[in-house]
Amino acid sequence: MKSKILIVDDNKMLGKLLAKKIQATLNYEVDVAFDFAQAKELSISDYFLSFIDLCLPDAPNGEAVDFMLEKKCPTIVLTASTDKTTKDNFMDKDILDYICKESDSCVDHIINSIINLKRYEKTKVILAMSKLNERNEIKKYLTQRFFNVLGAAHGEEALNYLEQNSDVKLIICDAKMPVIDGVQLLSRVREQYTSDDLGMIILGDKDDGLEVDMLKNNANDYLIKPINKELFNFRVNRCLVFMDNVKFLNSYAHLDFVSGVKNNDALMEDFENYLNEISSKDEEFAFAFLDIDNLKTINDEYGYNIGNEVIRICAKEITDEIKGKDIVGRYSAEKFCIILKNINQERAIKIFSRIRVNIKNIGVLANLDELFFTASIGIVFANSKSSKKDLIEKAEKTLSLAKSNGKNRVEVCF
Repeated sequence: MKSKILIVDDNKMLGKLLAKKIQATLNYEVDVAFDFAQAKELSISDYFLSFIDLCLPDAPNGEAVDFMLEKKCPTIVLTASTDKTTKDNFMDKDILDYICKESDSCVDHIINSIINLKRYEKTKVILAMSKLNERNEIKKYLTQRFFNVLGAAHGEEALNYLEQNSDVKLIICDAKMPVIDGVQLLSRVREQYTSDDLGMIILGDKDDGLEVDMLKNNANDYLIKPINKELFNFRVNRCLVFMDNVKFLNSYAHLDFVSGVKNNDALMEDFENYLNEISSKDEEFAFAFLDIDNLKTINDEYGYNIGNEVIRICAKEITDEIKGKDIVGRYSAEKFCIILKNINQERAIKIFSRIRVNIKNIGVLANLDELFFTASIGIVFANSKSSKKDLIEKAEKTLSLAKSNGKNRVEVCF
């Protein structure tokens, strides 16, 4: 998708302000025209989105909007008018949205419009509706907003699409359909996917009982037919943004707030999943504990702010050396757990040695002086037959050996 935006507005101050805000916030190139004649001189095909004033000096009745739509340029109306009849007339056209310039939230609305169009570009949506004319109407709303729409006539066809397209993010379906209806489809989908993983919006007649049942069974939303385009677009955006926000918050719930790596629960869950994943394979891996030497003393002498900075530095040095497929987490206050997947012993020892040396060479500013610190590492080599309990015990003993042998060293349990 192109990343160039056009603003056509006779209010020069507003046009320049919007352009500056979009450029500063989203880093998009923005062209501004102050009348219809200037807009027509531009190459309309260069823009992925246009914001057009409904009433221009040389186009007082929305002619500029109609021109943009004829040129197939995605268009959002800007207007100072609050006349409902005018709004309804233009919402019946192929515009994406209708924004009142007099609103306090005008600028935020414009910015969010751009963000959401870009954010969900090519997002796969299954649209299951039995009536072709209704399906085509909703499909038009979605394709105008750059969604990738898979049309289905009933729930069984929707399930077939879902099986073939694991990256579908949203299903929009009629409550009443032949073969498999919306109620059955919702039930089947929720057996495999949560409402955060795969959204479901149900379309149906006004029926309070049905709406409550759908929402209780984890439909993301229920919209009453006939569908209002503006409301539909708003609710689809709200559903997708909410899903993404929940995923974002859930990802942070699995992180240790000081180090930024996984917390103990998430760490152990990932490790157990890995052991299950390789249970039928012949795969070797390295399991290690890294302990920050004298962290308690650092906290006592310099304070927990310095101690936390030491923890963050260690976490960064670990993550900088390992691969994305590997596992790292904060096992306890002073200790990190590191699992290097599918690796031989020589390669693993080199990685752990680099981590130890890198930590030793990085200082942290404490009381106008540079404080250096070290870490000790205990490594156990394992394979798909190893047990979690046994590995933890062996790594603890090996780490204790590294500590008793002088700290700032790597010990290996062979």
